[in-house]
Amino acid sequence: MFLDNLSAFLTHPVTGTVLLMVGIIGIALELLFFSSGLLALAGVAGFGLYFLGFYLAGFASFGDLAVLGLGLVLLILELVVPSFGILSVLGAICLFGGVLMASSDPKEAAYMLIIALLVAIVVIIAAIRTFKHRGVWNRFILKEQLTTSKGFTSSPDRSNLVGLIGEAITPLRPAGTALIQGERVDVVTHGSFISVNKAIVVVEVEGVRVVVKAVDDQPNQ
Repeated sequence: MFLDNLSAFLTHPVTGTVLLMVGIIGIALELLFFSSGLLALAGVAGFGLYFLGFYLAGFASFGDLAVLGLGLVLLILELVVPSFGILSVLGAICLFGGVLMASSDPKEAAYMLIIALLVAIVVIIAAIRTFKHRGVWNRFILKEQLTTSKGFTSSPDRSNLVGLIGEAITPLRPAGTALIQGERVDVVTHGSFISVNKAIVVVEVEGVRVVVKAVDDQPNQ
């Protein structure tokens, strides 16, 4: 008698829909937020109770359970071996296929599944907006700000060197070193050779690339 009452309760359309909601939401949120398995456990329980109801009623077989179980295994594997969603899609197909196969009325089960999916989508969207800082996508986002206070330094801005006069302290062939306002600067010419101790002028700065030319090459004013 108890098993009959339990079966009738679990296979009721309302109960079945709620169990499917719990199953879908639990598994989906686990995949998105990695809650140490708690949400996955709730999801598995939801699908497990759904199947148990139809099994006790004599409609579900071990073949249906195998399909359902395969779907759960694939979804759990996605947590351990990220497959860029491939295992999740295959797992969802097997899971939903098992739900339809286990039901006494696949058409009714399809309606229940659609309602459960719609509600689950709303809950999942709300969860993403509320806990967006904890989602799996944060694994692919560089959250640390590259600031000098944390030890990060960017390339120095050398644009202030444009127009300054200096002296080549190594031959520029075309790269070398020049002394500009008392500072040793790695420089490069546009291809021309400049001998050591030759006066140079900075004509262009591109990032860390300082371009110079001989002062004698400057056009007459």
